[in-house]
Amino acid sequence: MKCEWEEVRVARVLIFVKDFPDEGILLEDVKPLIHSIREKATDMIIRADLSGVGLVGIERFKQIMALVQEVVEYTKEDNLLRKIEIQSAGFIFRTLYGPISLAVPKYFRDMIQFI
Repeated sequence: MKCEWEEVRVARVLIFVKDFPDEGILLEDVKPLIHSIREKATDMIIRADLSGVGLVGIERFKQIMALVQEVVEYTKEDNLLRKIEIQSAGFIFRTLYGPISLAVPKYFRDMIQFI
């Protein structure tokens, strides 16, 4: 996971699914990053990169989405998280996402963009 500054006040947090630890990451682990972003940014974008991930990576992706949903809840008071981008999602993933997305809250689903 790394943070890049897209513009002066826009932070993009990059998550590479293939490098995501099998044991996952907790909200407590990313709170220091969120606090540093809050100090400098008005907007945060999370991008999950699925490059090089097969169907085995779906489990990791579910862990990432659970973490992102916790981040959304944690930052909703200051409206910091603006967009969730999913990069390099193949046809199979997008097909699986359709029915699964119905179980995701609408406000969360509306932030997701495939790029």
